[in-house]
Amino acid sequence: MSLMSTSSRGRRGVGDAMTAALARSGSPRLGATRSLAQTAPQPEVPAIAAGKVKRWPPLPVLAFLVAMVIPWQIYIGSVHLSCTRLVLLVMLGPAMWKWVTGKAGGIRIPDIAVLLFIAWCGFATVQIHGVDYAFQSVGMLFIETAGSYFLARAYIRTEQDFYAMCRALFWVVACLLPFAVVEAVTKSSVLLNFFEKFMPSYSPIDAELRWDMRRAQVVFQHPILYGVFCGIAFAPTFLVLGYRKSLAKRWSKTAIIVAATFFSLSSGPMTALALQVGLVGWNWVLRGFAGRWKLLWAILGSMYLVVSLFSRQSPAQHLINLVAFDKGSAWQRLLIWEYGSASIAAHPLFGVGFGDWPRMDGQTSSVDMFWIISALRHGLLAGIFLGIAYLGATIMIGFKRGLSDSQIQCRTAYLICMVGFFVAGWTVDFWGEVYTAFFFMLGSGLWLLAVPDKAAIPLRASRVTSTEPSPRAPRQLIVNPRRGASAPRR
Repeated sequence: MSLMSTSSRGRRGVGDAMTAALARSGSPRLGATRSLAQTAPQPEVPAIAAGKVKRWPPLPVLAFLVAMVIPWQIYIGSVHLSCTRLVLLVMLGPAMWKWVTGKAGGIRIPDIAVLLFIAWCGFATVQIHGVDYAFQSVGMLFIETAGSYFLARAYIRTEQDFYAMCRALFWVVACLLPFAVVEAVTKSSVLLNFFEKFMPSYSPIDAELRWDMRRAQVVFQHPILYGVFCGIAFAPTFLVLGYRKSLAKRWSKTAIIVAATFFSLSSGPMTALALQVGLVGWNWVLRGFAGRWKLLWAILGSMYLVVSLFSRQSPAQHLINLVAFDKGSAWQRLLIWEYGSASIAAHPLFGVGFGDWPRMDGQTSSVDMFWIISALRHGLLAGIFLGIAYLGATIMIGFKRGLSDSQIQCRTAYLICMVGFFVAGWTVDFWGEVYTAFFFMLGSGLWLLAVPDKAAIPLRASRVTSTEPSPRAPRQLIVNPRRGASAPRR
């Protein structure tokens, strides 16, 4: 036993002596090793995965989300402001300044498309209605469109900001759910009646009963807007807030979003929600298959070709028929599509403005279709610029590379949310708070484009390699535990 201990101490003594000798001699190998150990980049742990998340988003974003569910209307002379418009008016200057000075990231194609969309809508309105009418209309358009979009661009700049925004959005929807249930069952607009006691608010509509329940309006101008607003929180709640959580925890929160959307009893929001559920399920079931989204696009492309070649109805008409709640609703949407697209073709430059538009006798003047109303009112270029903003943002983010696993979840949630907006936009026009919510969510994901590739360093430490030429290896000492250090090997 003593001999073994003595031998072990001898070997450690020789090793320590060698290390000290090499350090004193200024061995380039030892110096390089220490230098690499000190300067090697450490693996960057994603914010959500590391638990480093913000509880609440930046104050301007939180104020915006809260303002959207306060239905008070403020009138200053002929100027009509809502709480949402008031927040956007205050924050428009700071947000635009951060964007112009580069503090909101680089200037992107969707940024320019949004500004061109506003500019063309304003120019077309002047041509149709004159400067006096266009002044206030275009001013509000700029506040709602640019204000909400650049608010997201300026204040949602990191993964933590995005997570905090999703968390705040979830809690806003969760707080509305009990009032939606009460309204559907009692058939009384509880919250709108409450807010009306203090200041002018949106008026309750005469909503029809469905399944013996009243369509919940809660604090919005229409039940369908309430449903769209709640539905956009589904994918962010499941994928971002539920990241690395158990299925029970994921679905306990997601069930709140599903229930809140359901009580709108509207076809557009419920169809958009069902599509989001399907996309999340597709992503989960085929999570081990890297080409799952390419496969889905191939299937959808094949279906589009089959419908275009062998059906009497266009793909858009089939989509409207599919998502409509009842046959009467589907018929109205088909008429809007047919006469609306014909009106765009007849007035492609400046549109028909805010006046009446040609349609079938007896058809309602309401244009319940977000994706054509801009081109119908302001000309084809308005629709093109809107399409560039939407497709530019989603395509650029969809093809972004070098993301960490948690950032990929944020990207997937963003894209599925925007798909939900796309589907709902064929059955309803976005106006008021939901219009601002659309442009806000559109701008909320562009922070992903500024993520450097180094954020994709895996969580496990990788081998450090030096890009500098390797120094000449020193002569090695041959150590024999029994004989000690021998002559160096040449």
